[in-house]
Parts: sequence; C-alpha cells; structure tokens
Amino acid sequence: MLAALVREETPEAPAPTSHPLHGSDRIWPETNCYVDLWIELLHGRGLVPEAMLGFTLRQDFEGDQFTFFKPFPGDLERLYGLSIQELAIFESLEAHALVQVARGCPVLVEVDAIHLPDTAGTTYGRDHGKTTIGILGLDVQARALDYLHNAGRFRLRGADYEGIFGPSTLFPYAEFVKEIGAPLPRRELHGVAFDMLRHHRRFAPRANPIFAFRRALEARAETLVQNPLGIFHSYAFNTTRQLGANFELLGSHLAWLDEQGGAGFAASAEAAQTLAAEAKAFQFQLARAFGRRNATGLCQRLDGLAGTYDRVFAALDSALA
Repeated sequence: MLAALVREETPEAPAPTSHPLHGSDRIWPETNCYVDLWIELLHGRGLVPEAMLGFTLRQDFEGDQFTFFKPFPGDLERLYGLSIQELAIFESLEAHALVQVARGCPVLVEVDAIHLPDTAGTTYGRDHGKTTIGILGLDVQARALDYLHNAGRFRLRGADYEGIFGPSTLFPYAEFVKEIGAPLPRRELHGVAFDMLRHHRRFAPRANPIFAFRRALEARAETLVQNPLGIFHSYAFNTTRQLGANFELLGSHLAWLDEQGGAGFAASAEAAQTLAAEAKAFQFQLARAFGRRNATGLCQRLDGLAGTYDRVFAALDSALA
C-alpha cells in the first residue's frame, strides 16, 4: 500500500534515485529533514523541486539560530497543486496513517530518529532525536513502514515499527499532503517561480543576519566551546548547516531560473554557492574551536561570510532591476 505521490517500489527493486539536489557532489547533501522530504516527495512525482526554492531568500538569524527554512504552503499549492493539512490524531498514528496513505496522501510526522535505520552511524539505536518523516505506505501484518527521510526513501520493520507507532504520552504533530489540483505545466513554472522570487525578496531580512550571528556567538563563544562535541553538533546543525544549506539551495534555484529563461542570475547564484562553501569551512573552524576549547579569532572569520551575503543580494537586486 503506497501513496500515489511517489513511484511504486517493490521489495526486489532498488529504491528510486534521489534528486540531484541530494547528490554526493553537493556541499550540503542534506539540508533539514522537512525541506529534504519535500524535495524527494516532489521528485518522486516527477515534479521540479528547484521551482519552489525562492523562499530561501527569507532566512534570518533568529537570536540563537538561523531560520529552520521550509517551503511555504501557498507556494506548494500554486506550483504543484498540493495542500498541507494538519492531521488530527484522535485514535492512533498507525490508524490514521492507514487511512491517509490509502487516499494517496503521504503523512508527515515528527518521530524519534532512534528508530530510523537510515540514520545508522548517528542516531539509530543510540540517541533520541526529533525529526520528520513522510509515511508513504505501511503493512500492518508485516509490521513494515515505507518512508521518506533526509535524502532518500527507506523501509523499517519489527521493533522499529513498534517504536514509531507504539504508545506515547502525547499524540505527535502530523500533517498530510493532499492533491487539490493539477501541477503547473513545465512551460509555466519559470514565470511563476520568478514572480514568487520577487515576492520573497520583499520580505528578506533588512539587515545582514550574519552580523547578528556574529554578535550572538561573540557573547558566548568562550563558554560555548567548553562543552562536549555533542553540543557542537546541535549548535552547528541549527546555525552553520542551516545557513550553508539554505544558500546552496538558493544558488540552485537561481541557476535553474537562469537556465530556464536567461534571468541574469549567474553572479548571485555563484555568490550563494560561495556562501554555502564558506559556511561549511566555518563549521570546521567551529569544530576545531570545540576541540581546542578556545574560541580565539573564531568570530572574526564570519566577516567574510557577511560580505558574501551582501554580494548575493547586490547581484540579485541588480538582476531583478
């Protein structure tokens, strides 16, 4: 029993190939669980994920973290004819998931990553962690679940199935994806995506958020790096990874727009890719600071990233003008 939004897979067949936005040649092959899930949901239906990525212009520094960037529901509806609805859980997650996947509606739900085999080597069987998966199908008799997570499509069984659907103190937050209309024809995608980019540009941060990040980090850097590496991983995920992954996707979006219609975004796309690489380099420097327990000179390194951020928007605004 598989949802209609993703190509069917038999147990003997290989899993569908991940979208190039999750390719091994990427600076950030994985971004965050929600965006990654949507990239693969759309790819599985033969749609174009690059068209939705204009929302990445809005990322800000939120005082202690960079925006956990997500596609806007209105954008998904306009481009792809897909609506995100909250799923009320009043019986059991398993029972409601059965109903929705039978309707062809994938269920997006926050679960504990300790039960996800695709996280082997990090959290699987070792550490608890909240993450979002897309339930595409489940077999109650076999105790098996077909799901999307991060950059691919996976299956879990047995004890992991029980872990996902077992009793809990509170019902989880869940959504379902419903097809309410036809996706835009490909010939119309570019124009609509371009309009959406202009719209999101209006609501981009008014001040450079990397300077705000620097100020927040300066206030706590020496204390922060005294913590164990587990704290580094959590901090980096919510700061450097969100920043870098966001701008790599923005670069891909601008490059796609340029390929489709010669929009003049090459310079801004290149600057966005540069910022993605600089964020990865800064993450390594942050890790070394944790290893040395010394943050001397760390925050000043963000000045270069802030300059690249300004170049992204200067080139973008020049092209839009």
